[in-house]
Amino acid sequence: MTIPPSVAAKYPLVMLVDDSSIDNFVNKKIIERYGFASEVITFTRARQALRHLLKLNNSDDPIPGILFLDLNMPEIDGFEFLETFSLLADRVKKSIHIVILTSSINPTDVEICNKYESVTTFLHKPLVKNNLDALEELLAKKKDKLAAPGNE
Repeated sequence: MTIPPSVAAKYPLVMLVDDSSIDNFVNKKIIERYGFASEVITFTRARQALRHLLKLNNSDDPIPGILFLDLNMPEIDGFEFLETFSLLADRVKKSIHIVILTSSINPTDVEICNKYESVTTFLHKPLVKNNLDALEELLAKKKDKLAAPGNE
């Protein structure tokens, strides 16, 4: 699905990392429906997503501006993903805002995720328009704060 020309996408590229292909499908449709991103790439395996991000370090391919990450996944869970992500080159990791998108209601998960500089916020599934609006506002505030005098 492409964004209608009358709707300007807010972000050129967004990545979804969730072991549920159904969740990825639904979240992708929501992101596209509300013009949040021009392109959405999905991964059902965290290891594949990390390989993709590693390749971007030596490539001219676009880097996703936002990465929606599930915590509860087989093989490599969201916490292991965050640990490995922190080892990527600055070119990649400083370009991506990670948004935890999970069904977890464990407050400890929020505390752990907040320790990672790359994690922008923590959202509960399902992804809805209000979450996208709030995320857009949060990112705009972060951008304004960084652009303020004295933060160069």
